[in-house]
Amino acid sequence: MKRSKKFMALLLALVLVFSLAACGSQGGETPTGGGTDTPSGGGDTPATATKTEFVYALGGSPNYLDPAIASDSIGSYVLNQIYLPLFILGDGGAVLNAACKDYTVDEDGLVYTFTLNDTYWSDGQKVTAEDFVYGVKHALAFGSVDAQYLTFVTDFVAGSPELDGAKIADMDGLGVVALDDSTLQITLYQPCEYFLSLLCSGVYFPLRSDVAPEGDYTWADDPNAPTNGYFHPTSIDRADRVVMDRNTYNESDKVSLERLTARVMEDMDAEIMAFRTGEIDYATSVEAPVAVSMFGGTDSLDIYDSTINYYVQFNSVMAPNPVLADVNVRRAFMLAINREELVEALDAGDAYYPLYGFVPNGLSSPTEGDFRDAGGDYCGYDPDAAKELLKDYPDGVTIEYYYNQNNMHDTVASVMKRQLAEVGITLDLKTADVRVFFDDRDTQGNYEAARGAMSADYMDSMTYLAMGLSTWQAGYTWGDATYDQMIAEANTFTGQERLTKLHEAEKYLVETQGYVCPLFGYKTVCLKNPNSTGYINNPQGNSFFYFVSFNG
Repeated sequence: MKRSKKFMALLLALVLVFSLAACGSQGGETPTGGGTDTPSGGGDTPATATKTEFVYALGGSPNYLDPAIASDSIGSYVLNQIYLPLFILGDGGAVLNAACKDYTVDEDGLVYTFTLNDTYWSDGQKVTAEDFVYGVKHALAFGSVDAQYLTFVTDFVAGSPELDGAKIADMDGLGVVALDDSTLQITLYQPCEYFLSLLCSGVYFPLRSDVAPEGDYTWADDPNAPTNGYFHPTSIDRADRVVMDRNTYNESDKVSLERLTARVMEDMDAEIMAFRTGEIDYATSVEAPVAVSMFGGTDSLDIYDSTINYYVQFNSVMAPNPVLADVNVRRAFMLAINREELVEALDAGDAYYPLYGFVPNGLSSPTEGDFRDAGGDYCGYDPDAAKELLKDYPDGVTIEYYYNQNNMHDTVASVMKRQLAEVGITLDLKTADVRVFFDDRDTQGNYEAARGAMSADYMDSMTYLAMGLSTWQAGYTWGDATYDQMIAEANTFTGQERLTKLHEAEKYLVETQGYVCPLFGYKTVCLKNPNSTGYINNPQGNSFFYFVSFNG
């Protein structure tokens, strides 16, 4: 196993930490970590009592915790614990019942009727079907600019497209209604084979009208605002930590913890050190090579299958760099990348794999198995072909590559820069703070080529293929009208006919037009207290912690 200078520096830092602890500990306070007993996170001290607090790290500060607008993965690590939607995505992408007891679908696939479980808000009030209706209306009132995943509603629910940004008082005719306190009915205007998977999204979470005002998300910073999950916030400081206590009104034999604490730790090295010293029980955001090197072969290393891709997208619509309007340049870029070498440079065992299509592994159907396997490869490594495509540019071309900086992104940029230079493409590197980067890339369209990564929002290939649509992008920078039409046509079919059309669309997007350059897919790498069980990890690279328990 290769060991980087960064890894050796981290080991040295850990040695210093333990040396200082040994010199300064004379029967004083034990390390924190939520327990009343012992360091967690892989320490050597045996447990003396069952821990009742689970402490985990967030890789950054979450946005406001209003489910309608909290679209980032960091926020999901909190929302997953404090809300019970109708369904959740579980291991392997299985759609698991949560607040839904059972449901029926009419023969046309348009009318879904859900019977609710008996669940309660953290102030003791019973959750009703009307709360689910209000949750959808609350998201619609924000509009698609603020509620990023509102298309999960407006693309399918009857009466919703014209209500994007409307006042809640004007939402008569919306196809989401409460038939009674425990029966919710949702009517679609077109069938959706993966609709249950969409219901796991925050735009379908229940909310109360007396708690979450129309057009406002600041209410979610109030720890007194009730939530309907197994836990509810009691302290919210989005720059530091969110503390969540057990919702005693929602009983479950599977819940043994009394408290969850999510600590904000943006520095990945600090997160690993906090795990090793027992300050946290679970590290959600770590450098995979370092984690694998330090904890490989131990019960502390938690690597699970995820449906996540990593790619380069080209701004070929606005085309601030005219060469990117040329399909030959985009395709040459793709053919110049040796993905095997790139994955080897990332140095994390089998946590990464080369990706030759936009849709990563992990999306399966009964008719064809895994979508990626069925679709095959749409790009590969062929530097000679890349040079031939660039024959009209005898002096080569220069492209600016934009990304937010961390070790993984730095490695990818460095390897690509070297590989592209071999075919006559000069890659100028540009970095920015993560939030500035996302705004430039996704909202402003202020980039030439930019790094991208996407975890599955729902378990269908459309979660990726929709990204190239002009209607999906806030700042339309890649794709074209032909692709829009191909996707629209595909979604008029069902079953294998639909999948075949989606494969054709993906081939057009990647191989024919080179609007996007796939690089690799990857698993999720985390660190967990080896004495803990009960995690629900899903292909989105996210987890539910409310059933976690400690062994002794």
